[in-house]
Amino acid sequence: MSFSAGVSQTDVTPNRPVWMAGYGDRDRRSEGIYQHLRAGALYLRGTNDEALLITVDLIGFDLAFAAQAKQRIALATGMLPRQIVLTATHTHCGPHFYPMIMNGEPEWEYAEWLCQRFIDIAIGARKNAVPAQLAFTRTRSKFGINRRLTKNGATKMAPNPDGPIDRDLDTMWLSDTSGKLLSTLTVYGCHPTSLAGYLIGGDYPGFLCRELEEKTGAPAFFGTGCAGDVRPWYNPGEKKFERPQMHAVKMAGQTMAEEILAKQNEKETVRSECLAISDGFHLLPFAERPDFDFLNHVITSGGGQRQRWAEHLQSVLHKGPLPASCPHEIQVLELNPQFRMVFLGGEIL
Repeated sequence: MSFSAGVSQTDVTPNRPVWMAGYGDRDRRSEGIYQHLRAGALYLRGTNDEALLITVDLIGFDLAFAAQAKQRIALATGMLPRQIVLTATHTHCGPHFYPMIMNGEPEWEYAEWLCQRFIDIAIGARKNAVPAQLAFTRTRSKFGINRRLTKNGATKMAPNPDGPIDRDLDTMWLSDTSGKLLSTLTVYGCHPTSLAGYLIGGDYPGFLCRELEEKTGAPAFFGTGCAGDVRPWYNPGEKKFERPQMHAVKMAGQTMAEEILAKQNEKETVRSECLAISDGFHLLPFAERPDFDFLNHVITSGGGQRQRWAEHLQSVLHKGPLPASCPHEIQVLELNPQFRMVFLGGEIL
């Protein structure tokens, strides 16, 4: 039995101003770059199956883009779509490139260009595959806090020190058989919402990965864990969230990288020769669906995101009933019976 792996990385920063995803109050295109966006591919091949993990400094993907990208990558590599995982850091300072309730229009040209970059790194990672070994470390981080505070039956967006948060800071270390590090993949559950504004960048995961790369000499990738109700908290003790200065975001990423590096001599080997990947969809039923009258009331009550949301659903209703459920993709990469990676769509709590 054998295990091989390959790595490839590329820049995916837009080359012109773009509409941005993440915050609904942006009223114009981007105005600069504080950090370049990158995409990375990890190709893993065992005795009976293979998997390709692509992670990128973007907010995420809708089902249509993901399906198209997987199909095109599959055609270019000979892999099956079920063997391809697309994941993201979830930065809120990247391009708006698929339909969502945001100001501006999706950057369709960027979406096409991005898909081609994914194909390029998928091909590159497979070509770069060498006999490899995988290891794992886990440490803990104090970064981030639960962002849902409930009092007297009402919930608001505010720091909640007693709220649930997964503080496990997990890293996979991919090396060749001589021990030379090929890449790392870190997972942590905290929204990359440190910064807003009109500058393109990768938030704390971008600084974390660059610090790891500087210290290890190998490409570093990041995937966001269960972060739906977790965000950065740069002003501990205060009752509201404040936007930090850039140096504080950089320091947060570097601190997390140092926490990871402190554990690198305690790696646990992960046998991966018998890896297998599975893929499926689960239909999540909606608790309730708005009717035409309710949507019309929202539209006439004011503007903003809720009005755009209501107008979109009305356009769907004109064509037929609203869907009763939301398709939710679940992919499981089993490296061995004791070690699995689970990839879930959306913002998981």
